[in-house]
Amino acid sequence: MDLIALRSFREVCRTGSISAAADTLGYTQSAVSRQVAALEARLGTPLLERHARGVRPTPAGEALLGHAVAILRRIEHAEQDVAALRDRPVARLRVGAVPSAAAALLPEALTRYAAAAPDVRVTFAEDVTPRLLPRLLDGELDAAVVTDYPPGLPAGAALALTHLLDDPLVCVLPRDHARAGQDVVDLAELAGETWVEDYDGAASVLMSACARAGFAPRIDIECGSWPAKQAFVAGGLGVMLAPRTLVPALRRDVAVRVLTDPPRRRVYAAVRRPTGAAPAPAADAFVAALLEAAAVTVERT
Repeated sequence: MDLIALRSFREVCRTGSISAAADTLGYTQSAVSRQVAALEARLGTPLLERHARGVRPTPAGEALLGHAVAILRRIEHAEQDVAALRDRPVARLRVGAVPSAAAALLPEALTRYAAAAPDVRVTFAEDVTPRLLPRLLDGELDAAVVTDYPPGLPAGAALALTHLLDDPLVCVLPRDHARAGQDVVDLAELAGETWVEDYDGAASVLMSACARAGFAPRIDIECGSWPAKQAFVAGGLGVMLAPRTLVPALRRDVAVRVLTDPPRRRVYAAVRRPTGAAPAPAADAFVAALLEAAAVTVERT
């Protein structure tokens, strides 16, 4: 429907007069009449009826009026929002992170960043490193928290990497597991277990670590989300590895134990930095917040 016609119809209903509506809107009376007639033709029913003091909406007109008021209000709000952005552009920062960092590191970093840059609008996307880095290089993201899990980080790409922390992996067991009473577990002691794993990179780390311990892990449960992986372990259906930084976010009905020779991953902040490009203040400020958050996260774990 034509928005001008809807505005005219709303004004006619408000004033109860086509001529009064025309005066308010700055149109001719015939123009307003044509706009209302066009709406009636479009809907196939009369929208106004005459009475002694002017016009009033028919039942169909009453139904349309409610929708017209809501539609026009939304349009007016949209115009106001666009005008506000035109007059005062909003800075934005698009952040991505691997799931474990999203659960453990990002909340602290984003809280610190919001305090330092309250006028920046931050959006967030969670994904694995092999999919985050292309999005960063394509300009879909301004910063990302990634790891060197296989397949590793690309060499020579237009990226600036800032090392945040080294993150040893721990084993996560059912509470009643035979090894749950130990403070430290040797990976070889878990040779006969069923393992819960997610994507290929994490599975590759597990297989490499188990190979050094002298066995091949049996990965019978492939699960992509941390809540579901923990649920399988808590239910006694398997064991898993988890980054140490994630430990505070793990559920309480699992047992977390240190490994004697744990595999480690390195966690980085990545920003796009093509050759000759100027620094990106918002992204660089966020990396600074990540460094502060990483120090706090290491202390907590």
